[in-house]
Amino acid sequence: MDTQALGRQLTEACASRDDAALAQLATTHGYLEPGKTTANLLLLNELVQNAELLAALFFEARETADSDQALNNLERLSWNLDRELLLSVLRREQQRRQLLSVLGGSAFLTSILCRSADHFSQLFLDGDIDRACDHDVMVGQLRHLIPDDADFELLQQRLRHYKFRQMLRIGSRDLCGLADFARTGQELADLASACLQRAWEICENLLRAEHGPPLLETEENACPLESEFTILGMGKLGGRELNFSSDIDLMYFYTSDRGATAGIDDGRGGRTGSIRLHNYYCKLAEMISRALGQVTSDGFVFRVDLNLRPEGSRGELANSLHGAELYYESWGQSWERTALLKARPVAGSIPLGEQLLKTLSPFIYRRYLDYSMVEDMKGMKQRIDQSLERKQEASSNLKLGRGGIREIEFFIQALQVIHAGKNPRLRERNSLMALDRLKEEGLLSEQDHETLREAYIFLRNAEHRIQMVQEGQTHSLPKRDEEMRALARRCGFEETAAFMKELNRHRDRVAELFQELFHSADEEAAEAIDPAIAPFLDAETDTDLLKDMLEARGFSNPDAAFEAIQT
Repeated sequence: MDTQALGRQLTEACASRDDAALAQLATTHGYLEPGKTTANLLLLNELVQNAELLAALFFEARETADSDQALNNLERLSWNLDRELLLSVLRREQQRRQLLSVLGGSAFLTSILCRSADHFSQLFLDGDIDRACDHDVMVGQLRHLIPDDADFELLQQRLRHYKFRQMLRIGSRDLCGLADFARTGQELADLASACLQRAWEICENLLRAEHGPPLLETEENACPLESEFTILGMGKLGGRELNFSSDIDLMYFYTSDRGATAGIDDGRGGRTGSIRLHNYYCKLAEMISRALGQVTSDGFVFRVDLNLRPEGSRGELANSLHGAELYYESWGQSWERTALLKARPVAGSIPLGEQLLKTLSPFIYRRYLDYSMVEDMKGMKQRIDQSLERKQEASSNLKLGRGGIREIEFFIQALQVIHAGKNPRLRERNSLMALDRLKEEGLLSEQDHETLREAYIFLRNAEHRIQMVQEGQTHSLPKRDEEMRALARRCGFEETAAFMKELNRHRDRVAELFQELFHSADEEAAEAIDPAIAPFLDAETDTDLLKDMLEARGFSNPDAAFEAIQT
């Protein structure tokens, strides 16, 4: 049926309010909820008042992830926008298709469009949907939007308004095929780092107004130097591959504990409000975390997770460089080394953050082959698997399940912790770029590189398109059939079965490579151990036998030597 003929049928049925005819047309053309579609068509006919345009909307909505939702959300949007503003976009085929893709793909993005006519105009009329954006551009926009003398409430409000505009732009470009997975992850990470940068600038201004500038202790009569502050982004923020709905893992550090703020003039020739640097920076860290993470009437910017900091949830919010160095040298654990593989200065003093990571480099990257780290990673994965089995999520969780995103990340990190100590080229934070480096350095075959790269892109794309529906913090496949079908269509598949076949193909190949890697690591670790010291690594070996072996090898005090080995 051509557009003109269908348009006549639709408008005639709408004019006569023939619900049965409209429902039959909806069913014939693949709509799953003909009753709702009938109601939407009646209202949209009043809006467009054009048979061909109504038919175009009816046809093109079928190409979206959820055709029923696309028309329903368009009808909803029509109540929140000026009619001529909406029609100006609907009359242009490319923009009409883009709008329908957004409306049929994400309730969250639809809610942003309905929130303000400005968001709609910026996306389609001002051309946001056609523009890529990076960290520097976003920081510039935020500095224009949030004045230097802003108070904390204004900072929170405008950060959230800006977040919605950028999430709408980034998500729409992703759904409409205007940005690939890598670009989407980069822009989400850049949005987070830009918001952190402006939050740091404003919160620093507010604290300085209350306590004065933070000054380092210096020798008498020496010119005072200001202390500095840096924010490290961890995980996917550090790798510039952030999820659509993700926590941002942060750590806060500053130059030194030795010093205090200068205080402010009390109006009587003295100064008041001076506090020690540690207290100042803990207050600053808490303010920045609230600026982004606190839920207000405008929502939140990003959920902030600080549990990767030294001593985890029990630790201080901010730590000095010396304190961080001492902690990692004395108490740093294997999982903390893994976390620091992706650490990147994202806001505040970038040089200070780079200085800290350089100082911690010997802890992160060992010069010798570290197979104990691989064992720790295996243990972490086993605990994840057991947890998923208890929750019955082993097959539905794209991140943590068998052959999922986490197995690819562990694969990359395992090779990095073993080899990056001697090969700095492998010290790459971004997962796809790290895979490229592993192939270039001969640690990954062309075929395995392609397998892991394709699987990672497929899985992360699917993860994005699960999360963008309601900005939900989930990594699991939907349980309802209609939601699974919509996910498959958002990912470019007509039907669920085709999507699941491709998903399982990727997961099977990843799981196979993951098992091969850790089996090979076990063998290499065993070969790397000198047979002469192997008994000392076996907890079952008789203690007296070990001491006899030490004496036979020339130790004059085998008891003391044995104790030294054990410690």
